[in-house]
Amino acid sequence: METSPVTVQDTVKALYNAFGTGNIPFILDHVAENFSWFDPCDPAIVPFGGMHKNKSGFLEFFQQMGGSTDTILWEVNDYISDGDKLVALGRHGIRCKKTGKEAIADWAMAWNFKDGVPSSGRSYYNNAGFENAFR
Repeated sequence: METSPVTVQDTVKALYNAFGTGNIPFILDHVAENFSWFDPCDPAIVPFGGMHKNKSGFLEFFQQMGGSTDTILWEVNDYISDGDKLVALGRHGIRCKKTGKEAIADWAMAWNFKDGVPSSGRSYYNNAGFENAFR
């Protein structure tokens, strides 16, 4: 019996499910060694903002996010894929641990794959709300 190939959408869904349950090791095991991630927040304000390179940088991104915020909302609403590219749409809400302020943002995340493995990604959202939560 043949198994169906895993699609880029299957992969990203699994990564988002892992994020929703806090399973960061699963995420790191399923991205390329030289994976890069960009978050649009100003890193001088939001610890997890900016560019994060390699698996070690992606781990640091999650550590900074988890150390500075609590997730109050996580929704993935749609996926659009074409070959080795995927865009996911959703909502993410945080509570800043330092200030107690909350922010919710609609987001789009773009993922690039190489040889079936995520090689890079970035978030797009109105980062003003997240930055204000840290002030």
